Amino acid sequence: MLNEDTIEKFIRENKDKFSVYRLPDSHLEKFLFKLNYRIRHIISIVPYLFRVAVATVIIFLASILIWNNYIRKDRHIVTLKNKITLVIHKITSV
Repeated sequence: MLNEDTIEKFIRENKDKFSVYRLPDSHLEKFLFKLNYRIRHIISIVPYLFRVAVATVIIFLASILIWNNYIRKDRHIVTLKNKITLVIHKITSV
């Protein structure tokens, strides 16, 4: 059964074989092909992710505006901001 200790022991015993082993000539080409495929796959998704992000922001802003202007129950009640502006207006008008 393989575990961390047996793998480490195997590597230590065969350390000299690892440094001599030469990869096949086609290894680099295969690696670059796979890397290029993954990068293209990721890049091909980016425009869709951008569209989803833009749509999400638009929906979020629209929902906040609709809630604030039409759904919120206390939209006709005087708020603290309105009270402060009234007080400032009274002070400056005197």
